[in-house]
Amino acid sequence: MHSSRRPTPRPLRRPAAPAATPTVAPPPAWEQTAAAATVFGRDAQGGQVCVQILCWPIVPTAWTLLQQALQLVQASRVSVWRDSDAGVRTWVGASAPQLSQPFRDTAAEESSVAALLARTPIQLSVGLAPIAEACTPEALAVARRQSLADCLAAYAESLRVPGRSPCRRLIADGDADIEQDLETALKRARLRLDDGDALRGLRLQCLQETPAPLPLEAATVIARAVAEHLGGGESVRAILDVAVAKLARVPPELARGGKSSRRR
Repeated sequence: MHSSRRPTPRPLRRPAAPAATPTVAPPPAWEQTAAAATVFGRDAQGGQVCVQILCWPIVPTAWTLLQQALQLVQASRVSVWRDSDAGVRTWVGASAPQLSQPFRDTAAEESSVAALLARTPIQLSVGLAPIAEACTPEALAVARRQSLADCLAAYAESLRVPGRSPCRRLIADGDADIEQDLETALKRARLRLDDGDALRGLRLQCLQETPAPLPLEAATVIARAVAEHLGGGESVRAILDVAVAKLARVPPELARGGKSSRRR
């Protein structure tokens, strides 16, 4: 006699998830996020200078497009990746380890990162502030505030272009002291600018993440390229050209440093 009981079905096994692509997925809020990076260097005369770069999207999907472009390159070059901790990094690799990873140890590292940045619909502003020779913490703080204020003035001016939307978040790399300096610069810029309302909804957030978010890497590698150029560096042409082409306002120190000073 056959039993009427049916055997208990075995639970279906879920297929193993595919290996994740080693990039940082941007949160949705990044569509209204600007990034600021500070680099200290020397000019051609040996004077100390603070270089501040501010990057902001000119279309909502700008940072997502940068991430997608990087993922496509990673997928096509996965077999030639180098160990990210091996050897001495170039200035490009040290400034933007994620953006440069697929091109590590190749002659095309800088030009390839420049190509990624060139295709990303962002605009930039630059602030250059001299630093007192004593280079005290207060002198660095003053230069940091001044350079960011200059960047914010150019950013606010760029928002007059029809169709542009203001950012809601400004990310930077730094500790509590640096955050206080930048917050002071932001507050002063709101009070000083005629169009300070454009900055009213901008909120500063200092991050200490490793690796840094892609927007912050983009700002950092551009700031480093500008600093290297001011100091007489010859190996920063590709990224510098991209930076000059995307600047909302080109300072005299960079007007001769790139191929073009047109806006993008």
